[in-house]
Amino acid sequence: MRKAFGLFFVMALMATTAMAQSVTIDYAHDFDFKNVKTYQYVATPGSDPKNELMASRIVSMFKQKLNNSGLKEVTENPDIFVTVHYTSQENTTYNTMTTGFGGYGGFYGGWGGWGMGGMGTATTTATTYTDGTLIFDAFEPTDKKMVWRGTGTVTVKAKPEKQTQQVQNILNKLGKKWQKILAGKGK
Repeated sequence: MRKAFGLFFVMALMATTAMAQSVTIDYAHDFDFKNVKTYQYVATPGSDPKNELMASRIVSMFKQKLNNSGLKEVTENPDIFVTVHYTSQENTTYNTMTTGFGGYGGFYGGWGGWGMGGMGTATTTATTYTDGTLIFDAFEPTDKKMVWRGTGTVTVKAKPEKQTQQVQNILNKLGKKWQKILAGKGK
């Protein structure tokens, strides 16, 4: 019983870890972010999610987050260019559940020296899930030098409403990191 409970606990812990959200940033420390007041969104063909509706939502939420942070979207002469990339990877986990009972005896301790074996069954199930990564980049307009990159990786939920919430959570976390940089407090 303790073994079964321990196995269940480990599997639950692994499932929780797989669903955790990871957000990181990197930026050019010599770039003056305090002078950034405007941005221009630049589409990156070929890196959008397969779902065009979700791709549109991601871009819209990204722009809204930038606008809410005090930046203004322009169509020419921006302080920075911004773009979004999306990648995904299918993963499979295998879980094996064993049931049954063990034998007793053994070569020396069993009846007539042969012992008695146990019976049991094992069932393995495969679970497929998708890890999705959103990458938000900012470039200096003059020489197209990257000055900021924020990434967020999650195990993608099946329902579009849940996916939208996952994107919003990533943007909220990245927004807090962006505000720290503007305040001169690093990451």
